[in-house]
Amino acid sequence: MTAAPTNAAWTRADTEAVECCVCRREGRPIYDLDPFGVVRCPRCKLVFVSPRLNPQALQRMYDDTSYFEGDGSVYGSVSSAAGRLSPAMVLQRQWTSGRLALAERELGRPAHGARLLEVGCAYGLFLDAARKRGFDVAGVELSNSAAAHARDTLGLDVHNTQLADAPLDGKFDVICAWDTLEHVPDPVAFWTAVRGLLRDDGVALFSTPYFSSVPARMLRTRWWTLKPTEHIWHFTPRTHRTVAGQAGMRVTRTVRNPLARANFARLDSLVGVARPTS
Repeated sequence: MTAAPTNAAWTRADTEAVECCVCRREGRPIYDLDPFGVVRCPRCKLVFVSPRLNPQALQRMYDDTSYFEGDGSVYGSVSSAAGRLSPAMVLQRQWTSGRLALAERELGRPAHGARLLEVGCAYGLFLDAARKRGFDVAGVELSNSAAAHARDTLGLDVHNTQLADAPLDGKFDVICAWDTLEHVPDPVAFWTAVRGLLRDDGVALFSTPYFSSVPARMLRTRWWTLKPTEHIWHFTPRTHRTVAGQAGMRVTRTVRNPLARANFARLDSLVGVARPTS
């Protein structure tokens, strides 16, 4: 999706060691990608990056315009006719259509008047489509440049901060996190914040790459989605359930079929549905 900086662009001074967000244990090494490491928790089997970029280095990466507008990004030419017809943008529209349909189906009622929050909304393309569908929308985005584009160009209500620090009022019917969970500092804390913002009968929708996919297992360190600079948590369907369960959320469905509109052409990614536990 984006052109991440190479490992060589960072040094060990830019990194920090972390523990499993579920078990608070150090991980056992899987891959050495100096100055990063990909490790697995010996207890719950969650895979994560440690050492990983520290918060200051992460912010520098997300604030760099090349993160969203580099080679392979869907955002660099969204305003041009050629950009709107590019394969990446065609896929983006396919995912958006499928995910909005999934949101309405899981919500059990039409979009009109329902409140939808997207965490990690980037330039606001999904939020804009959701607003046109009838949702009352808001967003959270860590990148300064992306959040500014969503606000200034699309007129969206987007907060430039971490989810836990966003000044959001009231509860939401739908909370979406598309390709976001693998980036957050602590997925358990993230799900806890989502649970606090979600109505008791609401639904959370998310997508991530997954570490047990065929491409991940076959390609290993050459897996195109490994990206240790930005993808700092690597899930499987099982560890998604484990992490969400720590925060009072239950994953009720995962879509891995690359022919499904919400996950179209994605061989190593899944779309998930989660609800508050009773």
